[in-house]
Amino acid sequence: MKISSVVPVLALMAAQSVNAHTLFSELYVDGAAQGDGTCIRMPSDPNTATDPIPSLDSSDMACGVNGTTGVARVCSVDSGSTLSFEYRDWPDNPSIGSIDISHKGPCAVYLKKVDSAINDQGTGNGWFKIWDEGYDESAGKWCTEKLIANNGHLSVNMPNGLQGGYYLVRPELLALHNADKGDPQFYVGCAQVWLNSTGTQLPQETVSIPGYVDYNQPSTSFNIWNEPMALPYPIPGPAV
Repeated sequence: MKISSVVPVLALMAAQSVNAHTLFSELYVDGAAQGDGTCIRMPSDPNTATDPIPSLDSSDMACGVNGTTGVARVCSVDSGSTLSFEYRDWPDNPSIGSIDISHKGPCAVYLKKVDSAINDQGTGNGWFKIWDEGYDESAGKWCTEKLIANNGHLSVNMPNGLQGGYYLVRPELLALHNADKGDPQFYVGCAQVWLNSTGTQLPQETVSIPGYVDYNQPSTSFNIWNEPMALPYPIPGPAV
């Protein structure tokens, strides 16, 4: 199996969006930084790179804006590897922060087994969720608040026993600050990986992205400003 060593030149890494939101900007594998934008499908317009996905029906929901086009690099991971996804307000400057504290909501991570991590468009069926977190009632914190406290890092382990091969890995943040007004804000991206594994397992049930969430569902229209909130919060998408 040959993995390209060519790192894409990302213009947005040299730009700073005036109205920054957040963007998945760097992948870590077992604590090792892979490099800014390496193995990650990134938006091409630096002025809108950190904006939320414009529509839940859009193909952008799978791997982000311009996410149907793969990049040259594929990162190697092992069964059980810890993957960390770094979200940034400004893609080229992690010191600015990860996401505004007002953007409260859940997080999730999805996988899709593909024939080619570079050529697969990402859209459609085949996605399965390996992790999620919504509102931690014992701590009184949303997942995004924990991400901010962890310097923008969201970490999960690759499941043991999965069939080896190419995968797209999709971290997802949902900001609910305007969800009660019909504006749930999703921030997603995809990393291209090769899984080194002798396992044979694949999920029996998968979902299609776009199509797994819609407007006016309890998870996407939840009012975080109600006192008290209508807990427990129903995390969007399928069960883990």
